[in-house]
Amino acid sequence: MSKRRRLKLLILFSLAMAFLSTPATLSGSPSPSMFTIPHSSFTGKTEKKKTDRKGRALSVLREYLPKYADVLEAEIVRLEEIFLSGSSVLPITAKFDPRSPFVNPVMRLQLIQTIDKWLGTRYRYGGRSQRGIDCSGFTSQVMTEALGKDFRGSSRMQARQFNAIFDLDSLQFGDLIFFTGTNRSSKRIGHVGIYLGRGVFAHASSARGVTFNHVTDGYYTRRYRFGGRFESEQVADPEKAGVFASP
Repeated sequence: MSKRRRLKLLILFSLAMAFLSTPATLSGSPSPSMFTIPHSSFTGKTEKKKTDRKGRALSVLREYLPKYADVLEAEIVRLEEIFLSGSSVLPITAKFDPRSPFVNPVMRLQLIQTIDKWLGTRYRYGGRSQRGIDCSGFTSQVMTEALGKDFRGSSRMQARQFNAIFDLDSLQFGDLIFFTGTNRSSKRIGHVGIYLGRGVFAHASSARGVTFNHVTDGYYTRRYRFGGRFESEQVADPEKAGVFASP
């Protein structure tokens, strides 16, 4: 190989090495960061969507249970008012089953505030976190925290723990409310929520995330199966009823 040819190859080799070692932004190629969505921007959009979903949920609550909405929208809840006048702040009727731990106004407040922590969270099948949650995950997380007792399982598994309350008008604050799935011909439990009163229940909707709905919304009336009640007293058959001691 001639000296001139060797020199030419050496120059080409040097240029190639220089090109490969040049940062992508200087070589004209796009930087990897150009394809990365800024974290703050992504987080901001996610939070806005959650805030919007929460706003729509609260509008339902305000329509049917305005005092409950007042509690959730208040910056500071006066606990002494809950203690002294719980019936007016988070009202229950005189027929309220006293075996329920939610006969205690502080327990009612705790349940509402726990639901509020999840309000607006998007729906994710099998989800159990603030990044996404499904219906049974929502009831599991909320009831475990509110009652201080572990409560787990799918919607069908949760339904088996209770004596069924078939009369919708007999449901009260803190009861679970069970529905069939989207298959109209099947009576299998496929959805669960937390009943608050006057037909309103909190749940993780596949369309709207954690929200409030009225039983007359959409097809919920047709899908309703029965309710279940947590009890603070021992019952005859603990295999069929939720047994939770009031903290």
